[in-house]
Amino acid sequence: MPNLVKIAGVTVDAEDPCALYQALYAAKLKLIAGERVEETEVRSPVTHQRVRVSVGSVAALDAELMRLAAACSAKSGKRSRYAKSMRFVGGGSCL
Repeated sequence: MPNLVKIAGVTVDAEDPCALYQALYAAKLKLIAGERVEETEVRSPVTHQRVRVSVGSVAALDAELMRLAAACSAKSGKRSRYAKSMRFVGGGSCL
């Protein structure tokens, strides 16, 4: 039975890394564009204040997107684009 969650108005299976990646990426675009703004008002007999704040952590969202991209690639049998390779070059001398 799928574990359904709602992200940015879209219902996705929490066990499917590819679907989660797509939903979180859409949420990230909305966050960056400033669409995730919370607004509150504080009223008293003397003053009236309205506060608008944007919530979320882009760094945490980026980390989760990288993890989901790797899981999605592994699920579909593709190699990750983020793999690093190293090579040692010999023959140099130190003086």
